Amino acid sequence: MYYQKQSLHIALIIIGFVSVVSQILLIRELVGVFYGNELCLGIIFASWFFWMAAGSLGTEKIFKPTGIGSQAFVFSQIFVALLLPLTIILIKTIRVSLHVPVGEMMGYHLMVSSIPLLLAPLGMVIGAQFTLGYRFYSQVIGVGDVREVGKGWQVAANKVYLYDAIGDTIGGLAFGCVFVNLFDPLETAFYIGIISLLSGMLLLTFCSKKAYPIMVIVGICLLTSMYGVVISDKVMNYAASLNWKGFSVVKNVSSRYGELTMIRADNFSLCQRQYLCQMGSILYCDGQLVFTSPQQLDNEELIHFPLLQTPQVKQVLILGGAVAGGLKEALKYPEAEIYYVELDPALIKMALRYIPKEDIDSLNNPRVKNIYGDGRLFIKRWRGKSFDALIINIGSPSTAERNRFYTLEFFEEVKRILKPQGVISLSIRSNENYLGENMLQFNGCIYHTLKQVFPHIILVPGDKLTMIASSDTTKQTQDVVHTNTITSEASQPSASSLQPSYLSVDSHVLAERLRQRGIETRFVNEHYLPYRFYPERIEYLKESLDRVVTKINHDLYPVCYYFDIALWGEEFSQGTERLFRILFDIKPWQFLFGVVFLAAILMFRKRRRACILSGVFISGCGGIVMEMVLLIGFEILFGYIYHLIGLIIAGFMVGIAAGTWLMNSRVDKIKNRVLSYSLLQTTMAMYLFLTPVIFIGLRLISDKSLVQGCIPVLFFMLTALAGALVGLIFPLANRIYSDRVRYSSYSSYSSSAAETLPSGGIMYAMDMGGACVGSLIAAVLTIPVFGITWTCVIFGVLNLLAGVSQSCSFSNDQPSS
Repeated sequence: MYYQKQSLHIALIIIGFVSVVSQILLIRELVGVFYGNELCLGIIFASWFFWMAAGSLGTEKIFKPTGIGSQAFVFSQIFVALLLPLTIILIKTIRVSLHVPVGEMMGYHLMVSSIPLLLAPLGMVIGAQFTLGYRFYSQVIGVGDVREVGKGWQVAANKVYLYDAIGDTIGGLAFGCVFVNLFDPLETAFYIGIISLLSGMLLLTFCSKKAYPIMVIVGICLLTSMYGVVISDKVMNYAASLNWKGFSVVKNVSSRYGELTMIRADNFSLCQRQYLCQMGSILYCDGQLVFTSPQQLDNEELIHFPLLQTPQVKQVLILGGAVAGGLKEALKYPEAEIYYVELDPALIKMALRYIPKEDIDSLNNPRVKNIYGDGRLFIKRWRGKSFDALIINIGSPSTAERNRFYTLEFFEEVKRILKPQGVISLSIRSNENYLGENMLQFNGCIYHTLKQVFPHIILVPGDKLTMIASSDTTKQTQDVVHTNTITSEASQPSASSLQPSYLSVDSHVLAERLRQRGIETRFVNEHYLPYRFYPERIEYLKESLDRVVTKINHDLYPVCYYFDIALWGEEFSQGTERLFRILFDIKPWQFLFGVVFLAAILMFRKRRRACILSGVFISGCGGIVMEMVLLIGFEILFGYIYHLIGLIIAGFMVGIAAGTWLMNSRVDKIKNRVLSYSLLQTTMAMYLFLTPVIFIGLRLISDKSLVQGCIPVLFFMLTALAGALVGLIFPLANRIYSDRVRYSSYSSYSSSAAETLPSGGIMYAMDMGGACVGSLIAAVLTIPVFGITWTCVIFGVLNLLAGVSQSCSFSNDQPSS
């Protein structure tokens, strides 16, 4: 019996381990396929929790309370070992399966339809494992009469919840410290399958008789998984080649920041191949273009447009995307010292093997300072000389991580590190001649946010709108002469101009500056500049953006990336665009009122069981919203988090394990369980209310040691605290619900009463269902449209209402212990 219990404990911990590693793996892969925005993250979370709830509830309803043995549990482990690598392969080849052409973006209709289908099999099996586990566990520990049967199931459900949380914690730590750094996704999936199958063999050895046929099946699957580890690299490369049909996949590697793919032209006609080969190598990260090499025109515009707007070029900061030609252009300014910040060292390492030698020499030039890390953190902690120019080349704000480079708080940080006549340059998606309503809102949001800090802005229209801005208040006069300036009549603005002394949209002035500085260019010259700086087009764009009334983009109110999401939806479906417009027009107080009204209908009811179930649903909703708010908040404040997501989730699970263990050990000693449950719901509400205040305080921290060491630990503790509240609530609610079901069944006992007693699967399904709804609402609506502060207020009020309703519903009707 001892070895039987110990092998079962290990198996229960393993299902939590496998669950969280699978979840993180699928998040990273799906985010890579669908370009990494937080709407995708919300749909992934929602789909995963929905199918786990469906699996748990379905198993609770389909299987009888007795008769669940080790063999059924082991079969679930076999399914997990087979489904996880298969799901990874399907995700890798989803573009081929959906016939999406190479280089074409995937629309929201494909994302919304494919993600739930991809996650359904594995999610349901992992959800079913909870119900199978606690049913089998209740049989192992033994039960007596009907009252003891009910208590045995209740104790088993709480114990399995604890072991599952312990496994989740170990899985999160293992992924963050080991798997993400050493193995590619498919290889990790096969290793997870091996661990699951070994657990199944251990369980069969000590808990099942006549298990030889199943043992053979497990052995075959184990050998298959081991062989999968050996061939995982070949499978990954083959999948990459399918996604880039018509091109040669030169190199495909997975770094901690994403999947990097270097391609070249192949299988085209001679004419097409000659054209494409002029671009040399093309690098993508998670399906998004990083650079083509060489790409002379883009690099000249990137560098010379802003640097021609400064009186001198001595110190320049470039954030991202300059390795394939941008640095070479910047080095044409003889006095320039260039600080180049790139997030992913693996990107530079790969680029060095395929870019031209002159670009490699530029990267190794002594005047170039290469920094690997987050660009915003670099700016926040910079205490050196002020810069003449900051060039942002990280792409449009399509995610919360990118959006943090376009917020009011970021522009204020930039102003501190620039010289009085320094400029900031950024480029975002746009249209050259006409701006639709969504594009106008998107461009206008960044324009007006930038204008709050840098009031003087030059606009360069195009498919990419370039904004070059300065906060300099010096006005040009007839006798002003700067170093490297010209004093010709063409260089003098009108008397009514409010631009700083050196900003100019006059193409003749810019061409003359190129000549005086001795800058040789191929495209950006006296013939090309009049086309890009066309006065009528610039004036039309400026008037359009000045007229638009839009919201200001903030760190904790990332509305700009919502506009980007709306633009993405508009490209594929007018219905999607209208949906985003309707959601954007909703006011926070209106949404809060609707949520409170619906919650009141559900919770303030005479049916005690329904009140408990709705309370667990809301606590699951509040718990996942706290986790998502902390994840996105960490990303907003401190940069890319997907390589740390395992550690952050591990913190959440550590809290759940600690809270569950504490409640399991004390639940019998609590005299008024309903009051305690109500207080825990209220505590969760208070924590949600305090979270925005914590973020505001953390935003002020810039010390490098704190950012790199203490802040991750602090976020681990914050997520652990959120998890602890969820861990305390679940076993207590389960005990209250089980007591009520048990006493009700005992008072009207029949031959089938025992079959109606198990409740752990139902409670687990409600917890997962709440997490599903909460993650979807937070990611799609409340965080991008209302901001993090309103998100915390809305779900805080919801949990507060749940706590009050529990106390009111059971105030005069509490079963004894």
